[in-house]
Amino acid sequence: MRWCVIIGIISLILLTGYIPPVLSDTVLSPEMEGIFLNMTPDERVGQLFMPAISSASGNGTQEMTPELVSMLSQIHPGGVILFARDISSIKQLVTLTESLQKNGSLHKNGKKVPLFISIDQEGGYITRLPFGPRMPGNMALGASRSAETTREVARTIGNELSSLGINMNFAPVLDVETNQNNPVIGIRSFGADPELVSTLGDAYIAGMHDAGIICSGKHFPGHGDVDIDSHLGLPLENHTKTRMNEVELVPFKSAITSGVDAIMTAHIIFPAYDNSTNILEDGTEVPTPATLSKPILTGLLRDELSFDGLIITDAMMMKAIADNFKTGDAAVKAVRAGADMILYPDSAKEAYETVLHAYQTDTEIRERANESVKRILDLKEKYGIMDLSCSGNNSDLDQKSRSANAEKISLGEEAFIVEQKAAEKTVTLVSDRNNLIPFSGENLQSIIIFSPTTSFTNETSEAVNEILQSQGYSPEIVSFTYQNQMNLTNDQKNAVSHASLLILETSSTNATQRTNNYYMPLFSRDVLDLAREYELPVIGLSLNQPYDIMYMQDIPVYFATYAGRAGGQNVRSTVRAMFGEIPTIGTLPVDISDENGTILYTMNTGIIQ
Repeated sequence: MRWCVIIGIISLILLTGYIPPVLSDTVLSPEMEGIFLNMTPDERVGQLFMPAISSASGNGTQEMTPELVSMLSQIHPGGVILFARDISSIKQLVTLTESLQKNGSLHKNGKKVPLFISIDQEGGYITRLPFGPRMPGNMALGASRSAETTREVARTIGNELSSLGINMNFAPVLDVETNQNNPVIGIRSFGADPELVSTLGDAYIAGMHDAGIICSGKHFPGHGDVDIDSHLGLPLENHTKTRMNEVELVPFKSAITSGVDAIMTAHIIFPAYDNSTNILEDGTEVPTPATLSKPILTGLLRDELSFDGLIITDAMMMKAIADNFKTGDAAVKAVRAGADMILYPDSAKEAYETVLHAYQTDTEIRERANESVKRILDLKEKYGIMDLSCSGNNSDLDQKSRSANAEKISLGEEAFIVEQKAAEKTVTLVSDRNNLIPFSGENLQSIIIFSPTTSFTNETSEAVNEILQSQGYSPEIVSFTYQNQMNLTNDQKNAVSHASLLILETSSTNATQRTNNYYMPLFSRDVLDLAREYELPVIGLSLNQPYDIMYMQDIPVYFATYAGRAGGQNVRSTVRAMFGEIPTIGTLPVDISDENGTILYTMNTGIIQ
């Protein structure tokens, strides 16, 4: 019978040229097959879930609580996700991950089925760990154009995660940032060039694999050209299939070829692939987002792109889903569409019970769920999670030794050297109208630093002081935080009148913050106007997205740091370049346009020194 099927398939290919999609049936090892066969329906359904261990509205869960133990025992989840609120120190996190595996592992056939313990540790803006180096994020790495640097950064992040008991990272972001008004991706993207995103995405995947960490590319089939944040609403991406194939899908195709383990879905409507709608109980008609779309998850990702790894939803508690679908219904729809794991539903218990009922009553859901469980078990075995002592996270050591090892990796000199060297390659000098860079510390009497947040104010002033002191200069450094301030105060105006140099920092994360309805552009214009009166040089530093020069095109000098958050080396490296200690070698990985869409600075712009 089997040979008849094979001969039939070969005949079909020869006669029609049609190549059938890759069969999705996962072949398990005998040991995993035995575990699968002995799982009860509630245990199989539980493996499909990856809840958060704490509520977004709470203070986090940093230790095992009765509520957490109860959830783990009721749902038997295949994994959990950690957020910054759940983490306070290395010792606490090592203890927590060990306790999660002890209390959350499923016991079958005399074997444990441990958890995926996942996190969003992208680097840059999205960094959950409050300790260790703050690696440059994707757009900074895009500015470096270096696959080697990207792989080394990812490997270092992966080694840190592994030492802490975390085995899955929701990274890299594979979205192509073609819309500078995108409110949620921004510097999380490697850039606007699909080939650059592919090259660096593949390097990031390789680095994670070097460290033995499961990685999940996101957000399929592309989140780079939207105007709505899916955390807050349901976005629409109205591109044709041709455009999608030429831009958005390119990095995902490359990642699949590179062996990405999992792909996270996007809560976005893509009418080119699925224009269906859902009629809700109140009669409301809601378009189908990719997360719930069988044509997209099964038709496009599984069949057309031949991806046979895990398909994981984005967090189901996000408003794009939660405001339009019931928790349980959305989970069932995602499984039916082709998702293997349901991430962070608003109510894990409700979602679990609804999918379990569907598993028991709906043949399609049962078959789909069984496929998913096999993929989950196969991946856990592949990465040594089934035998934690062999998974590379030193779980065979006692807790004290594990904590000491994690501290050595997270806080060791080697990791911080990787961070510094990577950051130095990302500094981008976008504009230098009067050839002021490198700026000499000689004859500087007073430097005024304006920053929108206290953390960046302190970080920049410390860096300027340290670097100029090392060069033998000791100017007065006066810092002001101007958060929510529209204009200069009299004290600030007086300080400017006695200054030799102004450093103006801005930090927009969305398009609204770059309009005259927001304080940052208004304050920046006031600074530039006064500086012009006194003929003072002004050096601008964008601390987040690189687009802020659009509202201050006359600024004499403008650097893009892509920092996102304080605490890393991006700003310090920029200050070092400012005063000639290191060269500027970064180039823009995106275009910068004005409010009318006219391109001011093209991708690859950057003054190399």
